[in-house]
Amino acid sequence: MANMRKHLDEIQKNSKFITAIFLLSIISVSAPAAIATLQTSASITGTGKITHYPGVDVTINPTQIIGTNNLSLGFMVDFEWKKWLDSSVMRDLTQDGGFRLIRVFDFRSNTPRLTPCTYFNEANHGSSSWDWTYVDQFVERVFEVGAEPLFALGWARENTQNYIPSGMAINPSTGLPYPSSWAAYCSEWVRHFKSAGYPVQYYEVTNEPWLYFGWNDQPELSYFVDMFNTASIAMRQQNPNVKVGFDGTNRKPVLDYCIANNIELGFISFHKYDSGEIGYYTPSQMFSRAETFMMETSTSYYGIQEARQIYYNAHGVTLPVIISEYNYNANPDGTDPLLQTMTGATWDALVLRKAIEEGANYGVYYSFASSKSWELANKPTGGWGFGMINSDDNQPWYPYYVSQMIGTNIAVGDQIVSSSANVSGVKHLCWIHNGSPLLLVINIEDTTKTFAVQGISGVLDVTFIDDSSSTLQTTSVLEGEPIALDGYTVMIIK
Repeated sequence: MANMRKHLDEIQKNSKFITAIFLLSIISVSAPAAIATLQTSASITGTGKITHYPGVDVTINPTQIIGTNNLSLGFMVDFEWKKWLDSSVMRDLTQDGGFRLIRVFDFRSNTPRLTPCTYFNEANHGSSSWDWTYVDQFVERVFEVGAEPLFALGWARENTQNYIPSGMAINPSTGLPYPSSWAAYCSEWVRHFKSAGYPVQYYEVTNEPWLYFGWNDQPELSYFVDMFNTASIAMRQQNPNVKVGFDGTNRKPVLDYCIANNIELGFISFHKYDSGEIGYYTPSQMFSRAETFMMETSTSYYGIQEARQIYYNAHGVTLPVIISEYNYNANPDGTDPLLQTMTGATWDALVLRKAIEEGANYGVYYSFASSKSWELANKPTGGWGFGMINSDDNQPWYPYYVSQMIGTNIAVGDQIVSSSANVSGVKHLCWIHNGSPLLLVINIEDTTKTFAVQGISGVLDVTFIDDSSSTLQTTSVLEGEPIALDGYTVMIIK
């Protein structure tokens, strides 16, 4: 904060360095609650509006609620699942971050493997061998930290045999497990959890099946959907409350095929990686893709709202939408070095802001932890892995703090306030949390901007991250006291 104060003093001494100023005023209204209103001078009722150098307008309508928040935050534990299970520090970070969904694979070959099926009897499914020790421990820990699990069962791709239980056969005609066998395996998960009293409800039947069926490849798409549907029906017979889906159901040919063939889905899910190569897009392009790619309808994908509406039109059911993996880039040979910097954190904040606006139910960051030392030794041309936590010392990187700020300050059911802005380089979102207004501010330009909050008696709490410190920063300001955004910044004001 000292750097911010020093920088602000310099700005105030020489006005030519002021890039933009916007004034925020929060007033009391009778309904629905006190909302942030932007203005230039004294408090006014109704819609507040400001015009300031260089002619920037920001408008918030304090009486118009445009929606209700559905979003909760989550993350993936992949290779690090056992470390997360054994580490009280990692679990404390999970709880402190307000995470509500933890996704995990059943098939990783690291020791021990998380699949409870030690041997699958293809000839007699009922004689298969099961050991639920680690799975039950994992589920218990997930619920203890206030989250719930999402299990991704299997992986339909090249060498599928590596991602299914030992002993299970592959149909040579399809390259997939036989539908009845896969249904027996998946439904046993549901039966066990119901018997044990664990309220596990989310399952993905195989991870990234589009690696198997492509975009609209036939007969592969029909083979997979048949296997999925057989398993889904068997799982819902064990417990009608479970929600079963698969990644890629936002793809137009896939969702269209499911609807045309009356396939019941428990949710729509997709993986969002805005770049596949390091440096392919500039930061500004990545910020744009954060708010558009897969979030809005394109030639290849249905956006969040349209996918949900199309399914509702066909089945009369409003489905949850889960971004079941997301991250800055998806290059397994070396992650983008910008991922754990303020560039990656700013991109992350934009994804979550857009997910709130579009009505998504979960955003699952891939992944929770990675080893900086391992990545530097094994993939020296890339970054530090996909994690938001450095598993070497359990220290958070910037993306964790983005999740923590948003995840602990928004709840399902919070009302979103109608707002519009043409502020160059500044994104904001306003909602009501625990009866009080809260403002998210994201500076998406690596330049300085200054604003002040007016119209609130007393002290405002400001929490933020920027390049001046590698950790979360907090401060308090009086009404009307200027605040500087020093480059890429993610900030919560309440």
